[in-house]
Amino acid sequence: MLEVLKRLQPQAEAAAEREHWLRARRPERECDRALTGTSRQWLRRLPPRRRPLRLCMVHPRVANRIAWCWNDPDLSRQVLQDLLVDRRGGRRGFAPGIVRELQRLQEFNDQQRMELHEETWAQALRRVVGLP
Repeated sequence: MLEVLKRLQPQAEAAAEREHWLRARRPERECDRALTGTSRQWLRRLPPRRRPLRLCMVHPRVANRIAWCWNDPDLSRQVLQDLLVDRRGGRRGFAPGIVRELQRLQEFNDQQRMELHEETWAQALRRVVGLP
């Protein structure tokens, strides 16, 4: 009898954990099950090697969230960081292929944002003239 209870305990714990996350998450919406138009446009604008295709197929809700935040540098950086680092504890995490896609997307996001920093008038003049 004790053997049966020991085998059932991990199953009960897993069910309790699933129930906890179901209560913690907002209710699923229709747009959570497929990519939105905004997400499809965002995906087309990304360089082909940076497109998170697995993420879009397996977790469209997450891809939609990234796409909606993409135009805000700080917000997109935070969303990607939150997806890659477990701050709440106990998350299973993404599959390794999806983690690699998120990491490539994070690298691209950081590179893209570095190029967008405004330069002063004097810096632009030096760059155009070719002075250090």
